[in-house]
Amino acid sequence: MKRTILVTGTSSGFGRATARLFAERGWNVVATIRRPEDERDLPRLPGVLVTRLDVQDRETIAAAISAGIARFGRIDAVVNNAGFGPFEATPSEKIAE
Repeated sequence: MKRTILVTGTSSGFGRATARLFAERGWNVVATIRRPEDERDLPRLPGVLVTRLDVQDRETIAAAISAGIARFGRIDAVVNNAGFGPFEATPSEKIAE
């Protein structure tokens, strides 16, 4: 049975790259995003389920986990990439200094 990973924050950056890498390496991927209806690229990859998850909303967390298990039978690993940190809050002009 193929291994399955759940990755949060797959709309861009490290989360998106992580989801793509694991899919390319043959894993099933539960790619979570706050607005899955806007995602066009990841759903086209084989073995990828894109589903809604907001790390501040427990109901969406439970629903994403349930959807992943329903689709792939299990979840073997989690990469919790979602969040908002100091780099996201810092204007790009400040970072470039």
